[in-house]
Amino acid sequence: MGSQPDHCTIEHLLVKPAQIHYLRFTLEAYEGIATVTTRDPSLGWVQINMAPGCEAEVQKVLDSERERLGLRRLAVT
Repeated sequence: MGSQPDHCTIEHLLVKPAQIHYLRFTLEAYEGIATVTTRDPSLGWVQINMAPGCEAEVQKVLDSERERLGLRRLAVT
């Protein structure tokens, strides 16, 4: 029996503010892989909480929508 991670992977991103809703609906349409929390709507700062084991699938979605979203990764400490 393999061990499963017991925590979400969290990423902070900047997207075009007008595209926050598109990102949320796109990721949450893949039921159970991730949730999107808006940290600052005027900046387009969002937090992605990825379910354990779903990171690669979420990255595929983000990579395919990178240009439309104006996606940039944010280093938050």
